[in-house]
Amino acid sequence: MSADETGSRGGTFAALENRDYRLYFTGQGISLIGTWLQAAAVRWLVYEQTGSAERLGVIEAANLMPGLIIGLFAGAISDRVAPKRMILAMELGQMACATALAFLVTAGTIQFWQMVAILATARICVSFELPSRHVFLYELVGPSRLTNAIALNSGLFNATRVIGPALAGLGFAVLGAAGCFTLNAVSYLAAIGTVMAIRTTPKARGGLGRGAAVGDVLAGLVYVRGERRIAGHLALMGFFGLAGMGYEAMMPVFARTVVGVEVGGYSVLLASGGLGATAGALTVARMGDDVRKDRMIALGMVAFAAFLLLASFFPRWTSADWPVAARMACAAACLFGAWFGAAFFYSSTQTMIQMTIPAELRGRIMGIWMVVFSGSVPLGALWTGRASAAWGVLPVMTGSALTCLVVGGTLLFLGRSGEAGARKSPAGDPAGP
Repeated sequence: MSADETGSRGGTFAALENRDYRLYFTGQGISLIGTWLQAAAVRWLVYEQTGSAERLGVIEAANLMPGLIIGLFAGAISDRVAPKRMILAMELGQMACATALAFLVTAGTIQFWQMVAILATARICVSFELPSRHVFLYELVGPSRLTNAIALNSGLFNATRVIGPALAGLGFAVLGAAGCFTLNAVSYLAAIGTVMAIRTTPKARGGLGRGAAVGDVLAGLVYVRGERRIAGHLALMGFFGLAGMGYEAMMPVFARTVVGVEVGGYSVLLASGGLGATAGALTVARMGDDVRKDRMIALGMVAFAAFLLLASFFPRWTSADWPVAARMACAAACLFGAWFGAAFFYSSTQTMIQMTIPAELRGRIMGIWMVVFSGSVPLGALWTGRASAAWGVLPVMTGSALTCLVVGGTLLFLGRSGEAGARKSPAGDPAGP
């Protein structure tokens, strides 16, 4: 089945008419459930062993920071190496890392530095795999179904945020941390098996000549520099990760010290965030291409900030005398809304960038995207963890929410002002630059 295959049906799930994309979608869904399960289990294990908010920030940095270091070269290489081969190699590497975690926890010898090293190694694998996934996706579905496939992938990514954390609570209670890591290792078999079953013929690649990666990196950077709109949105995504998304690493602290729940309640809170993220991504997909992505990006940031601010005031509008279920429901609603806004923001940004860049630069530009994401979120987690250790998690959440609210509100106001000016001018383009 070719990448340009089109079926007779359209709609929300049009890309799934492609057999190869269905295989890829299924395998990635199973693997992502294991990934989120492990992420939730690692955070709870670290907080249970250390009781340190700062160390939670270090773990989050280990999960993402390697992408900042090698992301540009990973993106350049993905434009020259067959994506199927790269994906298979990196999935095997991640499976080995999960297996190592499971073995060390089972043996009772796991130490904090070992977790940091293993998670950083796994992230290096992810950093090489992600740009290749974007190239592979384009080869699977072709340009006619790319928008739909991006939306479905975003929805899948966020939907698995619901199942993975929910399984983390059950897994911790029944199997322990080692069981969670083992399940993640097994889940990679689904991704590996489905990718191997895909029949799409890879396109010819340029190879890895001497100096080619450096030249390709420079070509991608030159392109971004010349496209001010893309550069601006990449900068905005970096700000959002730094100022807003660091709060996610503090969720174990928020769950135990603010809401008053243990690992079961913690997994419910994470699952609520996953539901909100799924709803946000699907809302973006449902809106289609007729709505200005610039406005959607600003609206996503404002929604995220508003609900995060509500969560930061949690002790002021709830009572410690309320039943635990009621307090957890209120906190879950806050996280649902915050992640709805975050997914709305990220899905709109990624869709706009992917639909703008030329196919031959896709790996390189998405490598830059990964560097921005992989640098901003862990740095946000590091400063959030350190600040929370000094001042408490709620004041830090308040500051993050207010900062994002001001920036998002300003962008929304400027966007509306620009539209009004364009409507008044006969030569104005209401669609913006």
